[in-house]
Amino acid sequence: MKRLLKFSVFIVALVLISCNKEDFPEMGTNCIIIVNTLSETISFYDLDSDTLFEDVIETGRTPNDLLIRGDLGIVVNSGFQGIPALDVVDLATKTRISRKLLPPGSNPYSICHSNDRYYVTLAATNKIYELSDNLIPVDSFITGNWPEGICEYNGKLFVAVSGFNYQSYTYGDGYVYIIDTNQRPYTFDSVRVSTNPQAIKVFENRIWIMCTGDYWNTAGRFYRINPYTNTIEDSISTSCFPGDFIYTKEDILFTDFMNGVFSLTKEGELDTLLAVSGASKIILDNNRAVASIFSASSLNYLVIIDLDSFQILKIIAAGQAKGVGPIGIYRR
Repeated sequence: MKRLLKFSVFIVALVLISCNKEDFPEMGTNCIIIVNTLSETISFYDLDSDTLFEDVIETGRTPNDLLIRGDLGIVVNSGFQGIPALDVVDLATKTRISRKLLPPGSNPYSICHSNDRYYVTLAATNKIYELSDNLIPVDSFITGNWPEGICEYNGKLFVAVSGFNYQSYTYGDGYVYIIDTNQRPYTFDSVRVSTNPQAIKVFENRIWIMCTGDYWNTAGRFYRINPYTNTIEDSISTSCFPGDFIYTKEDILFTDFMNGVFSLTKEGELDTLLAVSGASKIILDNNRAVASIFSASSLNYLVIIDLDSFQILKIIAAGQAKGVGPIGIYRR
Protein backbone atom coordinates (compact mmCIF):
# COMPACT_ATOMS: atom_id res chain seq x y z
CA MET A 1 0.00 0.00 0.00
CA LYS A 2 2.89 2.36 0.75
CA ARG A 3 4.24 2.10 -2.80
CA LEU A 4 0.81 2.40 -4.43
CA LEU A 5 0.11 5.59 -2.51
CA LYS A 6 3.31 7.19 -3.71
CA PHE A 7 2.59 6.25 -7.30
CA SER A 8 -0.96 7.61 -7.11
CA VAL A 9 0.29 10.96 -5.80
CA PHE A 10 2.60 11.15 -8.80
CA ILE A 11 -0.22 10.65 -11.33
CA VAL A 12 -2.47 13.32 -9.80
CA ALA A 13 0.32 15.88 -9.47
CA LEU A 14 1.40 15.45 -13.07
CA VAL A 15 -2.08 16.26 -14.36
CA LEU A 16 -2.24 19.38 -12.20
CA ILE A 17 1.01 21.02 -13.26
CA SER A 18 1.75 19.84 -16.78
CA CYS A 19 1.35 23.30 -18.30
CA ASN A 20 3.89 25.55 -19.94
CA LYS A 21 4.58 28.97 -18.40
CA GLU A 22 7.59 30.11 -20.42
CA ASP A 23 5.88 33.45 -21.24
CA PHE A 24 5.98 34.60 -17.61
CA PRO A 25 7.50 38.12 -17.77
CA GLU A 26 10.45 37.88 -15.37
CA MET A 27 12.75 35.12 -14.18
CA GLY A 28 13.70 35.05 -10.48
CA THR A 29 17.03 34.20 -8.89
CA ASN A 30 16.15 30.86 -7.25
CA CYS A 31 16.13 28.26 -9.99
CA ILE A 32 16.57 24.65 -10.94
CA ILE A 33 18.96 24.49 -13.87
CA ILE A 34 17.86 21.81 -16.35
CA VAL A 35 20.24 20.49 -18.99
CA ASN A 36 18.35 18.98 -21.92
CA THR A 37 20.53 16.34 -23.56
CA LEU A 38 18.46 15.88 -26.75
CA SER A 39 17.33 19.43 -27.50
CA GLU A 40 20.85 20.54 -26.41
CA THR A 41 19.60 23.48 -24.40
CA ILE A 42 19.42 24.74 -20.82
CA SER A 43 16.03 25.49 -19.28
CA PHE A 44 15.37 27.17 -15.94
CA TYR A 45 12.58 26.43 -13.50
CA ASP A 46 11.87 29.44 -11.27
CA LEU A 47 11.25 28.06 -7.76
CA ASP A 48 9.64 31.29 -6.55
CA SER A 49 7.08 31.77 -9.33
CA ASP A 50 6.55 28.10 -10.26
CA THR A 51 7.54 28.94 -13.83
CA LEU A 52 9.43 26.98 -16.47
CA PHE A 53 11.60 28.95 -18.91
CA GLU A 54 12.38 26.59 -21.77
CA ASP A 55 15.48 26.51 -23.98
CA VAL A 56 17.00 29.72 -22.62
CA ILE A 57 20.58 28.79 -23.63
CA GLU A 58 21.91 26.55 -26.40
CA THR A 59 24.58 24.07 -25.34
CA GLY A 60 27.14 22.21 -27.41
CA ARG A 61 26.64 18.69 -28.73
CA THR A 62 25.31 16.06 -26.30
CA PRO A 63 25.60 17.75 -22.89
CA ASN A 64 26.03 15.22 -20.08
CA ASP A 65 27.27 16.93 -16.90
CA LEU A 66 26.78 20.15 -14.95
CA LEU A 67 28.99 21.81 -12.32
CA ILE A 68 27.80 24.85 -10.35
CA ARG A 69 30.34 27.13 -8.64
CA GLY A 70 28.84 30.32 -7.26
CA ASP A 71 27.32 32.24 -10.16
CA LEU A 72 28.99 30.00 -12.75
CA GLY A 73 27.49 26.93 -14.35
CA ILE A 74 29.76 24.72 -16.46
CA VAL A 75 28.20 22.21 -18.84
CA VAL A 76 30.26 19.31 -20.18
CA ASN A 77 29.38 18.55 -23.81
CA SER A 78 30.57 15.10 -24.86
CA GLY A 79 30.54 16.17 -28.51
CA PHE A 80 28.86 13.14 -30.10
CA GLN A 81 28.76 13.89 -33.86
CA GLY A 82 30.33 17.24 -33.05
CA ILE A 83 33.07 18.92 -31.03
CA PRO A 84 33.59 18.27 -27.29
CA ALA A 85 33.43 21.47 -25.27
CA LEU A 86 32.69 23.17 -21.97
CA ASP A 87 29.96 25.80 -21.91
CA VAL A 88 30.42 28.48 -19.25
CA VAL A 89 27.14 30.08 -18.12
CA ASP A 90 26.51 33.15 -15.96
CA LEU A 91 23.65 31.89 -13.81
CA ALA A 92 22.82 35.35 -12.52
CA THR A 93 22.07 36.71 -16.00
CA LYS A 94 21.14 33.33 -17.57
CA THR A 95 23.59 33.82 -20.44
CA ARG A 96 26.43 31.78 -21.88
CA ILE A 97 29.77 33.52 -21.37
CA SER A 98 32.05 31.29 -23.41
CA ARG A 99 32.63 27.89 -24.95
CA LYS A 100 35.96 26.12 -24.31
CA LEU A 101 36.88 23.39 -26.79
CA LEU A 102 38.18 20.03 -25.58
CA PRO A 103 40.26 17.44 -27.48
CA PRO A 104 38.36 16.02 -30.50
CA GLY A 105 37.02 12.50 -30.04
CA SER A 106 37.76 12.50 -26.30
CA ASN A 107 34.14 12.04 -25.10
CA PRO A 108 34.35 14.18 -21.94
CA TYR A 109 32.11 12.76 -19.23
CA SER A 110 32.30 14.72 -15.96
CA ILE A 111 34.00 17.69 -14.28
CA CYS A 112 35.11 18.82 -10.81
CA HIS A 113 37.16 21.65 -9.28
CA SER A 114 40.12 21.35 -6.91
CA ASN A 115 42.99 23.63 -5.84
CA ASP A 116 42.26 26.33 -8.45
CA ARG A 117 42.04 23.78 -11.24
CA TYR A 118 39.25 22.12 -13.20
CA TYR A 119 39.51 18.43 -14.00
CA VAL A 120 37.52 16.75 -16.77
CA THR A 121 37.37 13.01 -17.40
CA LEU A 122 38.00 12.14 -21.05
CA ALA A 123 36.42 8.71 -21.29
CA ALA A 124 37.46 7.78 -24.83
CA THR A 125 41.14 8.66 -24.33
CA ASN A 126 41.49 7.31 -20.75
CA LYS A 127 42.70 10.67 -19.44
CA ILE A 128 42.00 13.46 -16.99
CA TYR A 129 42.20 16.90 -18.62
CA GLU A 130 43.45 19.67 -16.34
CA LEU A 131 42.50 23.32 -16.86
CA SER A 132 43.22 26.54 -14.99
CA ASP A 133 40.62 28.60 -13.13
CA ASN A 134 40.22 30.50 -16.41
CA LEU A 135 39.65 27.19 -18.22
CA ILE A 136 42.97 27.32 -20.06
CA PRO A 137 44.46 23.82 -20.68
CA VAL A 138 47.29 23.03 -18.27
CA ASP A 139 48.00 19.30 -18.47
CA SER A 140 46.52 15.84 -18.96
CA PHE A 141 47.35 12.48 -17.44
CA ILE A 142 46.42 8.87 -17.97
CA THR A 143 43.96 6.99 -15.77
CA GLY A 144 42.47 3.53 -16.14
CA ASN A 145 40.15 2.48 -18.94
CA TRP A 146 37.14 4.75 -19.62
CA PRO A 147 37.02 7.20 -16.66
CA GLU A 148 33.57 8.63 -15.97
CA GLY A 149 32.46 10.31 -12.70
CA ILE A 150 34.89 12.51 -10.77
CA CYS A 151 34.75 14.35 -7.43
CA GLU A 152 37.14 16.22 -5.13
CA TYR A 153 37.84 16.03 -1.40
CA ASN A 154 40.64 17.93 0.40
CA GLY A 155 42.70 18.24 -2.76
CA LYS A 156 42.28 14.61 -3.80
CA LEU A 157 40.52 13.59 -6.99
CA PHE A 158 38.40 10.45 -6.89
CA VAL A 159 37.67 9.03 -10.33
CA ALA A 160 35.22 6.26 -11.25
CA VAL A 161 37.04 4.14 -13.84
CA SER A 162 34.43 1.93 -15.48
CA GLY A 163 36.65 -0.41 -17.49
CA PHE A 164 34.27 -0.10 -20.46
CA ASN A 165 35.51 -1.51 -23.77
CA TYR A 166 33.93 0.47 -26.59
CA GLN A 167 34.80 -2.08 -29.28
CA SER A 168 33.25 -5.09 -27.54
CA TYR A 169 30.72 -3.28 -25.33
CA THR A 170 31.97 -5.22 -22.32
CA TYR A 171 33.24 -4.16 -18.90
CA GLY A 172 36.60 -4.91 -17.41
CA ASP A 173 37.63 -4.45 -13.80
CA GLY A 174 36.14 -1.41 -12.06
CA TYR A 175 38.37 0.92 -10.04
CA VAL A 176 38.36 4.16 -8.15
CA TYR A 177 41.51 6.11 -9.03
CA ILE A 178 42.71 8.50 -6.32
CA ILE A 179 44.93 11.38 -7.38
CA ASP A 180 46.46 13.68 -4.77
CA THR A 181 46.81 17.16 -6.30
CA ASN A 182 48.20 18.78 -3.15
CA GLN A 183 51.77 18.21 -4.31
CA ARG A 184 53.76 17.98 -7.54
CA PRO A 185 54.15 15.55 -9.09
CA TYR A 186 50.69 14.18 -8.35
CA THR A 187 50.53 10.84 -6.55
CA PHE A 188 48.23 8.03 -7.63
CA ASP A 189 46.42 5.24 -5.82
CA SER A 190 43.53 2.94 -6.76
CA VAL A 191 40.83 0.82 -5.12
CA ARG A 192 39.16 -2.13 -6.82
CA VAL A 193 35.36 -2.02 -6.88
CA SER A 194 32.55 -3.86 -8.68
CA THR A 195 31.41 -3.70 -12.31
CA ASN A 196 30.98 -0.36 -14.11
CA PRO A 197 31.57 2.39 -11.52
CA GLN A 198 30.04 5.55 -12.98
CA ALA A 199 29.05 8.14 -10.37
CA ILE A 200 31.19 9.23 -7.41
CA LYS A 201 30.24 11.86 -4.82
CA VAL A 202 31.12 13.26 -1.40
CA PHE A 203 28.62 12.86 1.45
CA GLU A 204 29.38 13.36 5.16
CA ASN A 205 33.16 13.39 4.67
CA ARG A 206 33.15 10.08 2.85
CA ILE A 207 33.42 9.14 -0.81
CA TRP A 208 30.45 7.22 -2.17
CA ILE A 209 30.74 5.23 -5.40
CA MET A 210 27.91 3.88 -7.52
CA CYS A 211 28.63 0.80 -9.63
CA THR A 212 25.86 0.35 -12.20
CA GLY A 213 26.60 -3.24 -13.18
CA ASP A 214 26.56 -4.58 -16.74
CA TYR A 215 22.81 -4.16 -17.37
CA TRP A 216 22.52 -7.92 -17.67
CA ASN A 217 24.00 -10.45 -15.23
CA THR A 218 25.77 -8.21 -12.71
CA ALA A 219 23.60 -5.74 -10.79
CA GLY A 220 24.63 -2.57 -9.00
CA ARG A 221 26.59 -1.96 -5.82
CA PHE A 222 27.43 1.10 -3.71
CA TYR A 223 30.71 1.62 -1.84
CA ARG A 224 31.80 3.99 0.91
CA ILE A 225 35.50 4.91 0.91
CA ASN A 226 37.47 6.61 3.66
CA PRO A 227 39.27 9.48 1.87
CA TYR A 228 42.02 9.62 4.50
CA THR A 229 43.05 5.98 4.25
CA ASN A 230 41.80 5.25 0.69
CA THR A 231 40.10 2.08 1.92
CA ILE A 232 36.60 0.66 1.53
CA GLU A 233 34.53 0.95 4.70
CA ASP A 234 31.27 -0.57 3.47
CA SER A 235 29.44 -1.82 0.40
CA ILE A 236 25.74 -2.32 -0.30
CA SER A 237 24.36 -4.40 -3.15
CA THR A 238 21.12 -3.87 -5.04
CA SER A 239 19.19 -5.83 -7.65
CA CYS A 240 18.85 -2.71 -9.83
CA PHE A 241 21.12 -0.95 -12.32
CA PRO A 242 21.59 2.51 -10.76
CA GLY A 243 22.12 5.55 -12.97
CA ASP A 244 22.65 8.30 -10.37
CA PHE A 245 22.38 8.63 -6.58
CA ILE A 246 22.49 10.70 -3.43
CA TYR A 247 23.09 9.69 0.19
CA THR A 248 21.01 11.15 3.01
CA LYS A 249 19.78 10.22 6.48
CA GLU A 250 21.43 6.77 6.27
CA ASP A 251 19.62 5.94 3.04
CA ILE A 252 20.74 5.93 -0.57
CA LEU A 253 18.28 7.33 -3.10
CA PHE A 254 19.03 6.34 -6.67
CA THR A 255 17.59 6.32 -10.16
CA ASP A 256 17.25 3.28 -12.40
CA PHE A 257 16.55 4.42 -15.96
CA MET A 258 14.21 1.56 -16.81
CA ASN A 259 12.42 1.22 -13.49
CA GLY A 260 12.24 4.43 -11.47
CA VAL A 261 13.51 6.04 -8.26
CA PHE A 262 14.41 3.86 -5.25
CA SER A 263 15.61 4.10 -1.67
CA LEU A 264 18.17 1.66 -0.29
CA THR A 265 19.09 1.21 3.38
CA LYS A 266 22.52 0.25 4.71
CA GLU A 267 21.10 -3.20 5.31
CA GLY A 268 20.15 -3.52 1.64
CA GLU A 269 16.37 -3.02 2.03
CA LEU A 270 14.97 -1.66 -1.23
CA ASP A 271 11.83 0.47 -1.60
CA THR A 272 10.24 1.88 -4.76
CA LEU A 273 9.59 5.62 -4.46
CA LEU A 274 8.48 6.13 -8.05
CA ALA A 275 7.83 3.50 -10.71
CA VAL A 276 8.60 5.17 -14.04
CA SER A 277 10.87 4.80 -17.05
CA GLY A 278 13.44 7.50 -17.83
CA ALA A 279 14.64 8.25 -14.28
CA SER A 280 17.91 10.06 -14.96
CA LYS A 281 19.72 12.35 -12.48
CA ILE A 282 19.06 13.03 -8.79
CA ILE A 283 20.41 15.80 -6.54
CA LEU A 284 20.04 17.06 -2.97
CA ASP A 285 18.29 20.32 -2.17
CA ASN A 286 18.32 20.80 1.60
CA ASN A 287 15.75 18.33 2.94
CA ARG A 288 14.48 17.40 -0.50
CA ALA A 289 15.66 15.39 -3.45
CA VAL A 290 15.10 16.45 -7.06
CA ALA A 291 15.11 13.84 -9.83
CA SER A 292 14.93 14.37 -13.59
CA ILE A 293 12.76 12.11 -15.74
CA PHE A 294 13.96 11.72 -19.34
CA SER A 295 11.87 11.19 -22.45
CA ALA A 296 12.91 11.33 -26.09
CA SER A 297 9.36 11.61 -27.41
CA SER A 298 6.93 12.83 -24.75
CA LEU A 299 6.78 14.87 -21.55
CA ASN A 300 9.91 15.34 -19.47
CA TYR A 301 9.58 16.37 -15.85
CA LEU A 302 11.23 16.87 -12.48
CA VAL A 303 10.14 15.14 -9.28
CA ILE A 304 10.67 16.71 -5.85
CA ILE A 305 10.78 14.18 -2.97
CA ASP A 306 10.59 14.92 0.76
CA LEU A 307 13.49 13.20 2.52
CA ASP A 308 11.69 12.70 5.83
CA SER A 309 8.67 10.87 4.46
CA PHE A 310 9.94 9.89 0.96
CA GLN A 311 6.64 11.26 -0.37
CA ILE A 312 6.46 13.11 -3.67
CA LEU A 313 5.95 16.82 -3.02
CA LYS A 314 5.74 18.17 -6.55
CA ILE A 315 5.91 17.23 -10.22
CA ILE A 316 7.28 19.86 -12.61
CA ALA A 317 6.62 19.60 -16.34
CA ALA A 318 9.93 20.24 -18.15
CA GLY A 319 8.91 20.22 -21.81
CA GLN A 320 8.27 17.74 -24.60
CA ALA A 321 10.98 15.41 -25.95
CA LYS A 322 13.82 17.33 -24.27
CA GLY A 323 15.88 14.44 -22.95
CA VAL A 324 16.18 16.02 -19.50
CA GLY A 325 19.43 15.00 -17.85
CA PRO A 326 21.78 16.87 -15.47
CA ILE A 327 20.14 19.29 -13.03
CA GLY A 328 21.37 21.70 -10.39
CA ILE A 329 20.10 24.27 -7.87
CA TYR A 330 21.05 27.95 -8.05
CA ARG A 331 20.11 30.39 -5.30
CA ARG A 332 21.41 33.91 -5.15
